[in-house]
Amino acid sequence: MPANEKLRYYTSNLLADYRKTHGLSQEKMAEILNISTRAYSNIERGKFCCSLETFINYLIVLNGDMNKLIDDLKDFYLSDEN
Repeated sequence: MPANEKLRYYTSNLLADYRKTHGLSQEKMAEILNISTRAYSNIERGKFCCSLETFINYLIVLNGDMNKLIDDLKDFYLSDEN
């Protein structure tokens, strides 16, 4: 899988998992991340990758664990399964 597709897949799953775990709607996630509901839906479906600004908002506003994220991304990118 090309790197850009891997990143889209990873971020879409990361955000969807967070949203579902915390019982949030796509509308609420979009509001929290300061993007449109349509943009959030496209990101979660893997149609588009989120911007760096949106990703940083996720880390700051939603208290994402930066160290775990970096380790997970490294493992994900190095994996041949994805």
